[in-house]
Amino acid sequence: MNCAMRAAATIATAMLLFAGCASTSIPFMRLAPDYSELPAAALQTLAEGIETAVAQEDRDYVPVNQDGVTAGSEAIRQAIRQRAARRALVVGLLDAGHASEMASGMIALQTGSTYAKATNKRERDRNALVVYSENQNRWTIYEGIVKASNFPPRSLSAVQDSFFRARLQHLKPEHKRETAPSPS
Repeated sequence: MNCAMRAAATIATAMLLFAGCASTSIPFMRLAPDYSELPAAALQTLAEGIETAVAQEDRDYVPVNQDGVTAGSEAIRQAIRQRAARRALVVGLLDAGHASEMASGMIALQTGSTYAKATNKRERDRNALVVYSENQNRWTIYEGIVKASNFPPRSLSAVQDSFFRARLQHLKPEHKRETAPSPS
């Protein structure tokens, strides 16, 4: 398979993942965040540091482990670098109203008729790839923290929630967002 065919197949796959009526998101079952077994304050501090670095497009940021929360793996650092490099594209989608921040800690592309009319096929393909890549990097960070910190797997929703709450500080009032569930 040549390079052009691979690129077309990748974009087609991304588009299939993001096909939908009003919006798209990662279709995982999500539990209410449970902070009972986690150092919640340390997790929030770490999330705020990472999200601030991404918002400032700081590609050299190295996360500092916080009181029982570990985020120093190379995979996490690489995901932060990629998110910082992609930040302008994500903000462009949020500014245009084509994407929204989800309480799951992911970003969703709005794929309704308004979006289709406002963009052409090439832009929609590019936007789908931006959202897919952003969500992959976010997932790498969330899972990486859970594994490196030896948190129980059920704590993943609390990590996602912490990052969502940290990210809200960097959104403009007009940016679309979901309402966060209450932590338990």
